[in-house]
Amino acid sequence: MGKLMKKAAAVLAAVLMMTLLAPMAGAADVCLSRQALKVNGVPVRCAAYNIDGSNYFKLRDLAMLLTDTGNRFSVDYDEAKKAVKIVTGEAYAPIGGELEEGEDFSATARPTTQRIFIDGLERADLSVYNIGGEQGSNYFKLRELGDALGFRVSYDEDSRTMLVRTCYDPGQARLPLTEDAGREYLDRITFLGECTTYGIGYYYRHGYTDLCPPAQIWTPANGTMTLAYYESARILFPGTKEEIPIAECARRAKPEILIITLGVNGLGYLDEEGFKAKFRSLVGEIRDASPATEIILNAIYPLADSWEGKSYLNNAMIDDANIWMEAVAEELGCPFLFCRESLEADGRLPEKYQNGDGLHLAGEAYSQIIAYIRTHALTGIG
Repeated sequence: MGKLMKKAAAVLAAVLMMTLLAPMAGAADVCLSRQALKVNGVPVRCAAYNIDGSNYFKLRDLAMLLTDTGNRFSVDYDEAKKAVKIVTGEAYAPIGGELEEGEDFSATARPTTQRIFIDGLERADLSVYNIGGEQGSNYFKLRELGDALGFRVSYDEDSRTMLVRTCYDPGQARLPLTEDAGREYLDRITFLGECTTYGIGYYYRHGYTDLCPPAQIWTPANGTMTLAYYESARILFPGTKEEIPIAECARRAKPEILIITLGVNGLGYLDEEGFKAKFRSLVGEIRDASPATEIILNAIYPLADSWEGKSYLNNAMIDDANIWMEAVAEELGCPFLFCRESLEADGRLPEKYQNGDGLHLAGEAYSQIIAYIRTHALTGIG
């Protein structure tokens, strides 16, 4: 009996030990996050925690950071429902303490039992932790909140930075007039496009040194491509001279700023939805390949009166396409560069800016475009 009692005691002790250890084994791994964060290309700082390998941010901090964007949202507490209420599209009202990094309260992190409502619908599918106890705050998994509220979250491996990209309010994507950003700004830009982009490098080689060299120009070897078939386009990659897909160029080069000028080729057989879909897809592929790249969509340039193909491409069609492009830029959070206004007169391209057929551009036209880019520069990115 003595041996049986000892054996039973040992088994009981083991069971008790397993019982005591079980909550610890299932507990979240929580620590202060040192993760860098950028919102629309601008570095920001606020409290964040890494919980089981994912980044969690304070709800009110995110509301504060997005308050001037197309993904703004308000945060309130519904006493009747004992619930956090989020309303998209509403301005956030600060209560104080937002964007303060504060102390490390990792040890207090607990999955919240707080009910969460977004636009009146209860969301039980979000990962939310209370950190700081009764006087603490709710922290949301950043990627889940992005999916729920419509902003894009990605991660740049090279800089080890979380990237948040919001949409623009209508009319806010267009880059405004700035001071001349100079040659230094131009040197940060890569240009992707069709024949009207190819000319930047071509005229640089022919004495227009205010332009950008071919090393900054991405076009196929023949100098042109069609938006509708961009997936099959092969860019003559500067340096190696390989012909590779656009996304592979982005993955290898990881340009800081990429200006895309596409759409004039094949515009006659793309309707609005098809046009927008192609731009959405192209921007998505580039962002997946190089998350930190700042993508600018540039308007299609006007045609001169000497253009003879008006039956299948004309300025009215280009005007429509530029409206579509600006709408896509707002939706995707891409700045929109309305370079065409640097060239047009009475809605058309002056003859002095065309190079023989009314569509292709002369060197003087590119000088106007580059001057416009320098004085409508991205500001605040780093």
